[in-house]
Parts: sequence; C-alpha cells; structure tokens
Amino acid sequence: MIKLEDITSPEFLKDLSISELEDLAKQIQTYILETVSKTGGHLSSNLGVVELTIALHYIFSSPHDKIIFDVGHQGYTHKILTGRAKDFPSLRQKGGLSGFLKYSESGHDVWEAGHSSTSIAAACGFLEAKASGKDIGEVIVVIGDGAIQNGLALSSLNYLAGKTDQKAIIILNDNEMSISKNVGGLAKIFNNIRIKKSYRFLKRITPRFIKHLFDWLKRGLISIAYKERPLTLGAEYKYFGPIDGHDLKTLIKYFTFARNTNRSVFLHIKTTKGKGYPFAESDKIGTWHGVGPFDIATGKSLKEIKPGYTSWSIGISELLLKKAKANPQIKVISSATICGSELNEFVQELPNQIIDVGIGEENAVIMATAMAKEGLIPIIPIYSTFLQRAYDELNHDVARTCAHIIFLVDRAGIVPADGSTHQGTFDIAFLSHLPNFIITMPKDLTEAEALFDLALKTKAPFVIRYPKYNTKKQETTSESLMTKSFVTKMTLGKWEELLPIQAINVIAYGPVVNKFKEIITEEKMNIGLINALFIKPMDTTFLERLANKKVIIYEEVIGEGSLTQAIAYYNTLHKLAIDIDAYHLENGFLEAGTVKQIKKELGLDIRDIIEKYR
Repeated sequence: MIKLEDITSPEFLKDLSISELEDLAKQIQTYILETVSKTGGHLSSNLGVVELTIALHYIFSSPHDKIIFDVGHQGYTHKILTGRAKDFPSLRQKGGLSGFLKYSESGHDVWEAGHSSTSIAAACGFLEAKASGKDIGEVIVVIGDGAIQNGLALSSLNYLAGKTDQKAIIILNDNEMSISKNVGGLAKIFNNIRIKKSYRFLKRITPRFIKHLFDWLKRGLISIAYKERPLTLGAEYKYFGPIDGHDLKTLIKYFTFARNTNRSVFLHIKTTKGKGYPFAESDKIGTWHGVGPFDIATGKSLKEIKPGYTSWSIGISELLLKKAKANPQIKVISSATICGSELNEFVQELPNQIIDVGIGEENAVIMATAMAKEGLIPIIPIYSTFLQRAYDELNHDVARTCAHIIFLVDRAGIVPADGSTHQGTFDIAFLSHLPNFIITMPKDLTEAEALFDLALKTKAPFVIRYPKYNTKKQETTSESLMTKSFVTKMTLGKWEELLPIQAINVIAYGPVVNKFKEIITEEKMNIGLINALFIKPMDTTFLERLANKKVIIYEEVIGEGSLTQAIAYYNTLHKLAIDIDAYHLENGFLEAGTVKQIKKELGLDIRDIIEKYR
C-alpha cells in the first residue's frame, strides 16, 4: 500500500500496474471519504472522479500538460496526487487547503476558479499562449455535464471547434448532476446517448456542433449519434463515448489516444457521483454534493440544529412555499440550487410554480424579467456569489425597466469554509448603485415574512438577503410580538429603533442586530440600536435624528458601495456632524474559516467592538 502522505509528484503513477492503480484508487476514495466526513466538503463529485484523475496523471505530465478542472471542487484526488495528502485533513479549515484548486497551493493547479463553466474558455487562452510560443504541452479540460450546458461553456466550445490548427482534449464528466439534478434539453441528449448501447463513436465536431445540438433538440432525436462507423461533419474534432469513468484500463486507452492524436478530442466519460459510498451513490437530488461533517456509518450530519432553531435557507423556503400556495402568480426560478436553497419540498408540493434553469443565472434573470412584464411575480432564490454572474442582466434588464422581481439572496455576508470564490460580501456593492433596486436584510424570520409581503406588493426589484447559518424559528413570545408590532406597520425605507437613541448608537442590519441588542442589554450600556433593515433606500429622516451624535456602523460586506458609504456621503452633504465609527470588511477576498474566526481576525467581533465604548 502506498503511503499517500509521502506522495510529492504524480510521476510515480507511470511505474504502477493497472492492478496497483486500482488499489490506489480505492485507497484515495477511502481517504477522501474519511477526511470529508470530518471537515465537510464536496463529497459526491470527488468520489466520482478518482479513477479519472489517476488516469489523467498516469498519461499526462502535469503541470507542463495543463489539466483544467472546471469549478475545481472535484480536485481532491488531484491535490492528493500532487503532494498535498499530508495537509488534506486541513481541507476547508482556516489556514488549510482550499476546497477548490489554488495557484498558491501548487504549480499543478493551473486554473483557479470556484464558479462553473470557465474551463473551456481558459483552455482557449492556454492554446493561444502556446501558439505564441509559450512552453505548454497538452491542454486538457474536465467539465461536468451540468457546467457544459452554460452559455459560457457552449460559446467557448463553439469557438474552439473552429480552431482547426489548435488541439484541445475536452473530457465531459457525465454524472447526470451538477449541484442538483441536471435539467433541460442537453441533459436529455446526454441521457439518450447513455442508454443507447450501440452508440460509441461520433467522430467529428465542427463550428456547426452547437447548431447540431439544438437541431437535435428541435427534432427530438439524435440519430446521427448512433452511428458506429465514423461520421464526418467536415472538421477536425473527434468525439468518443460514453466511456466507463471507473475502468482505469479503458480510461488509459482513450487518454493515450487523445494524447497521441493531432486533432482535438471530445471524450464523453460516464461516472457515478458518490462512487463507493452508498448514501452518496443513491442521492438523486444533490444532498451529498456539498456536506458538513457527518457519521460515515449512518450518513447523519454531526452538526445538529438546536431545538427551536432552523437554517435561514429552510426558514426562507418555508415562507416562500407559504406565499406561493396563497398566490398562484408566484413563479420560483432556481439556477441549479434546488437542494442548496432547500426547495425540494416546494418542488414536491408546487411543481408547476417552480422552474430550474440549470447553471444559467443570466437565463433565470431574463426569464424573470419577461414573466414580470406579463404580470407574474417571479422570485429568484440565489446564492450571493452566483448573483454576480448575472450583473449585466440586473443592470440592463431589471433595473432599467424596474421589473417586479424578488431576489432571495442566500449566503449573504461572510461564508465559512468555501473561501474566496463563495463569499457573499459584494452583492450590496454591485446592487446599491443600480436605480430602482430595493435592498433589505431581516434580523429574524418574522421580519423576513413582513419583507416578503412588502416585496409582493412593491412594483420594483426587491432584494431580501440572509446568511448561511441558523436562526430562531418564528415565535409568539412577547419579544417577537414587539417585532410583530413593528412589522405590521412596516413602511418601505423606514428603520426600527430597537433601543432608544443615545449619545452613542449602533446602526446594523440582519441577524447581527440581535447580537448587538443582547450584549448592550446584558451589559446595561447606554447605547442606542437602530435596525437598518432597509439598506436601500436608507432612512434619511432617521439619520437626521442622529445629528451631532456618535454612530457605530457595522456591516459584514466590503465598505465600497455599502450602507456605511451612503451614510457618510449623506452626513457630509447635509452637514449632520454625525461622528461615524465604521466597521466593515476591507475591499478584498476572504479565505476559509469559521464565521467566528474570520470576524475575530478582521476586528468584527461584536462583543469586542462594544467593549470599546464601555
């Protein structure tokens, strides 16, 4: 048995027999399962590409040969084979290995990402660099059947198919899922190819390839894909598959051919997401795509939610289901995050009121804009980090036309573990300058429901942000009834005076408001507390009441484009003489860590801040 911690380079693979490679695959599979059960991470996708990754490194010579993993979340085996096994237990921990590929970790990580569908465009860039004389070997892309359906991937594939003087190796990792179950016509094409046993070789892909795909969709058939003899479409792009992605001998044969041919090759490789772990293999909705720590024997999460609490994603999805049941004009649009946004129950109960467009945020926003024009009420639950992928549509189509769309922005603010590519710290900055947008963040689910109701009747793009952690369930305690009193008379753009105005006051929004109230009350400090649940439009009338007072503004987003910046500008413009102490993130990218660790390190620990004003 190979000691994984002693691996420094993948070159040792070339001296192993097929039998030894198979044993290594099982060993790595076990190591990934055991590690992710403790650290959390992307489990299913990594278990599914162990053999594929071993075969790649067996045939090709990284990093001279550029192996590009789309997204990079499925790169755990790659990390182990390139000398990082000893650090693997630090996966997704503060100061540890990233859950994605990272330039700073290894020269073998030739492409760094975290969002999908960038890999083929990156390959085009590497090939242009190679044509310009850079010392680059083969250029290989590993992309999933969910990611390849995105417009960026398809346009890049179309471009590459026309470059007959350049060679790329495109590996379609077909596991029938992206984050959730794949949807749409291309997914149906791939499924038909899988089940047609006579299908093996489609020999060439041309600049007409994309047109052929959509012709297949239109006609409802893919008969040209069923020819066993070579089929010439008049170009230099070869297509082989489906190929068993867990058969090392077969993978090595096809990768050897791909390396040795002088033409571009498209290899359609069929893998099983979650391979080797029954709970993950049987998952058809994406539960095991990304996981927290869990018990391997039972499959149960080790992070239990306290009684009386729920996750913000679950709480919001329950509110969404409640509102949709009462209003058939509501249409929910997801971009491949049905499971992550906790929408499975919605799909079961109201299948005609929810659409999954796959990995296509731009598509979701444009569809919603057209729906809104016709009087429907489109609601888009979307991670903050993915919303930025649709910025042009948010600006050009939504803001400009003042489309009545509700955006439920999940994972807003500081996001633990996934690092720099998945933070929710930029959305206020890129939304706040857009005309007509309303931006809010509730402190609890009672307030969230009131904002929901306001959003449903406000004919403008309306954002409700919420974080990636837990919150109290809706209650009927005296305190929640006080909140109820405020929300029943909620007015657009009006803030809540949670604790009376004093010489020193805190302005904050979202669940952190509750923490400020708890500490200020507990310590019996004379500090006022304002719940600025409307980030835009802000309550300028309230601001004027704070003239000549000290105000602590707290936000878990970057300062540029923030509420802090808007308040500071208004303060200067109207000469309010508010003495502002600002606490927010610097303009940069946050790496992995717990929310508590990140806030402590960046001077955003709430108790530490309050102590300064004792």
